Amino acid sequence: MNAVEVESLAKSYGPVQAVRGVSFAVRQGEVFALLGPNGAGKTTTLSVLEGYTAPDSGRVVVLGADPASGGRALRQRVGIVLQDIAVQPYLTVREALLRTAAYYPEPRDVDEVISLVGLDTAAATRVRRLSGGQQRRLDLALAVVGRPDLLFLDEP
Repeated sequence: MNAVEVESLAKSYGPVQAVRGVSFAVRQGEVFALLGPNGAGKTTTLSVLEGYTAPDSGRVVVLGADPASGGRALRQRVGIVLQDIAVQPYLTVREALLRTAAYYPEPRDVDEVISLVGLDTAAATRVRRLSGGQQRRLDLALAVVGRPDLLFLDEP
């Protein structure tokens, strides 16, 4: 079974065609990379796959559902690492993970995730004080704390 199916995806922003005729499929358990130069439409494609942006045309299926209408049930099955950290800077690493874990029915243990990504010594550190590398590890921790079936990484 495919985890992701994209057929003839197109998305424009005014006169700028960000994505034109993109098609691919990703099987469950497969690692897939969408590569291209800046401005090639990679982030726009991910935004459509995540259900944040509606395509102009084409067919998109993620974990058997249309991401535009999959709602919370689909979002709980997908982990996302964005280009930039999207966490309140005043929270600690542990607080950020606890807050995110609360959105999921069966999240992973927060301390286990902190250890998994190597942030044990930074668990009580505020996000704004993390180094760039620590912020990327926190991004990954936030993406996996909900036990996702699928993980999207945007410029990890």
